[in-house]
Amino acid sequence: MTITENKIPAVTFIIEWENAIDVEDEWAKRAMSSFQNELERNHNRMSARPRIMYLYDDGAVQASTIQGVIDEVAPRLKELADLELVAAPGMTYYKLKNFGVSRANTELVVMLDSDAGPQPGWLENLLKPFTDPEIMAVGGFTVLGHEDLLSKTMALSWIFNLPSERSKTEKRKKIHANNCAFRTAFFKSNPFPDLPAFKKQCGFWLRDIEARGYKYVRTADAMTVHAPHPGYKFLAWRAWTTGLDRDFQAYHTITKSRVGRFAYSFQFFASKLARSWKRIWTKGDEVDLPVWQRPIAMALSLAYFVTALIGQIVSSLTRSFGPLPATGPMKPPAVAHG
Repeated sequence: MTITENKIPAVTFIIEWENAIDVEDEWAKRAMSSFQNELERNHNRMSARPRIMYLYDDGAVQASTIQGVIDEVAPRLKELADLELVAAPGMTYYKLKNFGVSRANTELVVMLDSDAGPQPGWLENLLKPFTDPEIMAVGGFTVLGHEDLLSKTMALSWIFNLPSERSKTEKRKKIHANNCAFRTAFFKSNPFPDLPAFKKQCGFWLRDIEARGYKYVRTADAMTVHAPHPGYKFLAWRAWTTGLDRDFQAYHTITKSRVGRFAYSFQFFASKLARSWKRIWTKGDEVDLPVWQRPIAMALSLAYFVTALIGQIVSSLTRSFGPLPATGPMKPPAVAHG
C-alpha cells in the first residue's frame, strides 16, 4: 500500500448516525458537507472508488432521515463513492463501528463521526502513516466546535486539545473513534472491546494493542471539528457518565480497592478542574471567550466536574467489575535474517 503525490489507496469510511441524533441538525449537516468537500478535493487521487457506510439503529432513526440530509447538503457523495445506509438494529456507538468494519473489504478503514467535519488535508494525512507497514492504527486530531458560552467553556474544558496545541496532541497516547483509521484485517481481529463503560473502549483498545507490541501513531495534521454538546441537560448526563467511566478505568488501571477508587475520584476532580480553569483564563481568547464571561465559564466547568465527581464516588462505592475481556496474542517477534 502506497500513498504518493497522486494516489490514495482504496478505503472504506465507517460513519455512525448516533451522534447526529443528539446534536443540533446544523452541526451534522456541516460535518457531512465538510466530508463531501474533502472527498471532492481528493477525488482524482483515489486509486479506487471509496465506500461509505452510514450505520444506524433503525429503532432510533429512519433511513429516509439520513438520506434527506445527504440530498440536502451532500448530494455528490453518491457520485464520489459507493454510498450505503446500513441498518444495525439495537447497536450503539462502538458496536456500530465494529459492525461497519466487519463489512469492509478494503485494506484500510476510516472511522468518522456523523457530527465531525474533516478539514482540508484530513484524508491524506490520516492515511499517510500507513506507508510504514508496522503501523496498525492512526489517530487524528479532533477539536470541539463552539458558538456560545457553554460550548466555548467545554472547548476549553473537554478532553480534546485546542488547534494551537498540535504538538501536545501528538504526544498524548490517545485515539478517538470519531477520527481514526486502521488496517482492516488487523481491526477485524482486534475490534473495540465490549465494556461496561460509555466511552472508554478506545483507551483500553489502544492500551492493549501497544502492550502486545503493535504500533500506533497520532497525527495533528488530520483535523476534524466535532459538534459541541447539545445543551445543559445533555451535558449533565455526559458529566455523570464521565464519572462512571473514570471509576471503571481507575479500577482496571490504578486500584481495585474501593477506598482507593473513592480517594482517586477527588484526585481526578482536582486535576481536571485545575486544567479547565487554567485554560479558561489563559486560552479563552482562542475560542473568543470574553474576559467578563470567564468567571461564568469557571462556574459552568465547576458544575460539570462536580457532577462527574459525584458519579465517580457513587460508582466507587456501589459498582463491582470483573476482568477485562480476553484479547489477541502478542505480536510475533521479527525474524532475523542473515
